[in-house]
Amino acid sequence: MNPFVTNVMINNFTADYQIFLIGKKFKAMLMQTYLGNCIPCQLDFWKENGVWKTHHPLTQHVIYQFGNSIDNHLTALAVQKLKSSAAA
Repeated sequence: MNPFVTNVMINNFTADYQIFLIGKKFKAMLMQTYLGNCIPCQLDFWKENGVWKTHHPLTQHVIYQFGNSIDNHLTALAVQKLKSSAAA
């Protein structure tokens, strides 16, 4: 999976995170270094029993934003793969 960028709202700040897969977890890296004092610079996410989890003390809404973005990206990749295999 190629890294992708998502935009989320954390603590009243809009932030861009680059998300990539490492093993079975997704890592989100903050792209705007000037926000590093206000919001987390790195976050790890994984899905457990259909629910997105993280070790960081984020609100459920923030976790939902990241999880939704990851799910949407994975769905788009799956659809693209199906289209390319159907065309072949």
